[in-house]
Amino acid sequence: MTTNTHPLPLEPSLLPPTPSWLPLSWGWWFIIAFILLSLAGLVVFIRWRHRRYRAKKAALALLYRPTAPLTPSSALEILRQAALSYFDRQTIAKLSGTQWYQFLDQQMKTPCFVERQSAWQKALYQDVHQDNQTLIDDCCLWVEQALPPKRGHHE
Repeated sequence: MTTNTHPLPLEPSLLPPTPSWLPLSWGWWFIIAFILLSLAGLVVFIRWRHRRYRAKKAALALLYRPTAPLTPSSALEILRQAALSYFDRQTIAKLSGTQWYQFLDQQMKTPCFVERQSAWQKALYQDVHQDNQTLIDDCCLWVEQALPPKRGHHE
């Protein structure tokens, strides 16, 4: 036989009111400020990087454009325009001939313009088409390696 035992008559427990989220403690304000400053810094960095690489991307787009074949003179013109975007205008504008090729070689890990100077002169001033693609590839390599300039290479 089971006997029904009545539970003891207990009073409902008194709970304190649930804590409010506001006002936030100083630790939460610190975390919110840190997150907002981090996001602002990230936005500034992304915009800075986008501006820094804009001229390089434009030069590479022109050099790798599949629709129109490039000539060495047009590739060198694209190279000069890209260099003007990153280096001092007065320095770049006065360079020509051997000085220009030396400047290009100074910015690269593996220099190739001075050693091919005679091929460049023939391609620019004569109607010789034998090494054109090699010279254009050198221009593409220069844009990829030398731009944007690393610290200490801003001459």
